[in-house]
Amino acid sequence: MSDRQGASLQYVDIAKSYGRVQALRSTTLDIAPGEFFAIIGPSGSGKTTLLGVTAGYIPPSGGRILINGADVVGMPPFRREIGMVFQNYALFPHMSVAENVGFPLRMRKLPKSDIEARVRKILAMVQLDAMAERRPSQLSGGQQQRVALARAAVYDPLLLLMDEPLSALDKNLREAMQDEIKQFQASFGATVLYVTHDQNEAAAMAHRIAIMNHGRIEQIGTPKDLYEHPTNRFVASFLGEANLFDVANIEARGGEVRIQTSDGLSLIAASSATDGKVCACVRPEAIELTSTAVDAANGFAAQVVDATYTAGSLRYRIRLDSGRIITQRMPSARGAELIAPGEAVHISWRAEDTLLVQDVEGPS
Repeated sequence: MSDRQGASLQYVDIAKSYGRVQALRSTTLDIAPGEFFAIIGPSGSGKTTLLGVTAGYIPPSGGRILINGADVVGMPPFRREIGMVFQNYALFPHMSVAENVGFPLRMRKLPKSDIEARVRKILAMVQLDAMAERRPSQLSGGQQQRVALARAAVYDPLLLLMDEPLSALDKNLREAMQDEIKQFQASFGATVLYVTHDQNEAAAMAHRIAIMNHGRIEQIGTPKDLYEHPTNRFVASFLGEANLFDVANIEARGGEVRIQTSDGLSLIAASSATDGKVCACVRPEAIELTSTAVDAANGFAAQVVDATYTAGSLRYRIRLDSGRIITQRMPSARGAELIAPGEAVHISWRAEDTLLVQDVEGPS
């Protein structure tokens, strides 16, 4: 772990509009020095706009951006001392690896000896020192990604911005590079603002995540907090799988909350802390699947619709007597047999696993 501390990053009422379109609604957010902070959301949610105004490529319509307390709005990108890793890596094909990495230093007119020393050091960190003279076309996708990381970090920026940096890689390489980027960030000490549409990627890498939708931040938290305590329907459905139930009636009775869903199901929850219109959320792994009924707050007879084995887990789609389809997921034990479609089963879950969240999917 590096003793070096990255920059603090603060947004104060930062916003961006294109005519009547609010690409980024007024946003206030603090990111701590050395934090790995991810922003996720669907296309058009505002995450790339927030990255662009931070880098200086997009002028905001209002608000302030403070890096280590200094407002950088209006400052040209090259003066912000921000490292940037792009989705397509943006490597110069006619330059060697060493020349690509040293490019930011040459633009800053550092002495040649300093450039060579810094390039050697950073290439050793990303384990590419033996490939310094190769061209980008002679490298694998993962190696090109490491060159892009090295180039962004070679002049010791306190803040690194990463825009979908792994989207061009295949699944296995993408997962391997997640670990490499985490280790790189920890050793380098920079603050990272990481934009991705991949929720699993963000959860695997970030200390905290902001989920954006329609130009605003819906919720900020650790991956665990966001998954286990979503504040609204959009967050619950965007981060991981969720069984969502429209609520027709809700009543607190005898220390528990009784819920009537719009499709006629009766559910029990442990808490009703959410005000206003709500929906109920049950995560697939919270559901127990058995051959006979068990004593549980929520229990239903059902029938298996289909069963899927995927990388050590079993995923079932199950039809209740009401016709409602429920998703259930569990780890697969060695030698476990899939329950065949059409078989009768029982599903159940605890009251505390019925989460009540705001029934909100768009801007208020």
